[in-house]
Amino acid sequence: MSCAAFAQLGCVPTVPDGAPVAVPEIRQGDCATAEHGLEFAPYMIEDFEAVNARATFMYTYVDNTSTISPSGYEPATEPGTHCASDPGHGVFHFTGGPFLGWGGGLGVSMLHVGQGNGGGGVCAARPLPSYCYPPGPDPNVTNSILDASQWDGVAVWARRGSKSQPLLRVLVGNKYTDDDISYFMYLSDPSQPRYCERVRECACINNLQCTFAEPDATNGVPTGGGTYCGPPGVVMGPDISTGNGLTPTNTCSLTRCNEIYAAHPENGQDPQFGGRQCRPFTYRSGVSTNLCYDPDRDPPPAESDQQCGDHWTFPMHLSTDWQLHLVPFSSMFQQGFAKRFPAFDLKSVSVVRLTWEAGPVDFYVDNWRFYRVARPQPQ
Repeated sequence: MSCAAFAQLGCVPTVPDGAPVAVPEIRQGDCATAEHGLEFAPYMIEDFEAVNARATFMYTYVDNTSTISPSGYEPATEPGTHCASDPGHGVFHFTGGPFLGWGGGLGVSMLHVGQGNGGGGVCAARPLPSYCYPPGPDPNVTNSILDASQWDGVAVWARRGSKSQPLLRVLVGNKYTDDDISYFMYLSDPSQPRYCERVRECACINNLQCTFAEPDATNGVPTGGGTYCGPPGVVMGPDISTGNGLTPTNTCSLTRCNEIYAAHPENGQDPQFGGRQCRPFTYRSGVSTNLCYDPDRDPPPAESDQQCGDHWTFPMHLSTDWQLHLVPFSSMFQQGFAKRFPAFDLKSVSVVRLTWEAGPVDFYVDNWRFYRVARPQPQ
């Protein structure tokens, strides 16, 4: 809209009416200068160079107030380079929003980095690399973590579009905060304590009613029907970890309780919540919701200060130019909404994510990995 329309308000034009708005020049980085004096892990979290032009093992999730594109599990990459000297040919570019809630994120489980698909990960090497663990009493746990203690932090090349918010956070989880680790420990022995606890909410939000829906393959309603928050529809909720080709929906009540754990559908119904009723529960803070649990066979649901999910994080502020962002582990902190720990254990890193908050997003990322300041060479 022209400034003339707001003349009575004292509008001062920044460009002549009708003149095009200049688009900032996009400059590639200087890899040699930016990476001088640094060493990188011998594996990538993501380099976006897969031959099928997909972000290998990466998943996305959002707050359901908006969407991003591309999305889902192993979303598509696009051609691009972050430096003129970059030997690669792919980057991950995603757009969406504006988000009105807590935003969204994308991530990679260290299970996939270490074990790959069918055993082809970095921990398949022999002798076993120092950052991998031999199978222990619960190999599902030891296979899911990497020792990142020899590295200083997370490095990622990134930039934003001209109309995007600048904030993008790095987030790192370990066995003490990760839902996946808690899930594996429950599978192994439900009677043993876990590092943190999961809960499954089964109520509806935004004043939606939980109602029964007849079978409908178009909207993902299975044979026998199910209970949904309003009309059934495919959504990507905050607890969807990987997707794995699934189409999660806005379920509630018993249908929600009986869902599989989306990160590992191969294991079938989630044993911690399957077969439970959806029951009212009030936390000691006074917050009330509905949770999947059975008071006759389950302990009371975990209070928020015992729950998983509060990983370590630190913000980056992106410009429209490609830049190498270095986030030291020593600068990361927990936000305080779930179980907290006195120290950040880097010997059990299980997941790395990039997250954003409310607002529009238009982000480009590449060469996402662990780094450290170069060590002196032995004489």
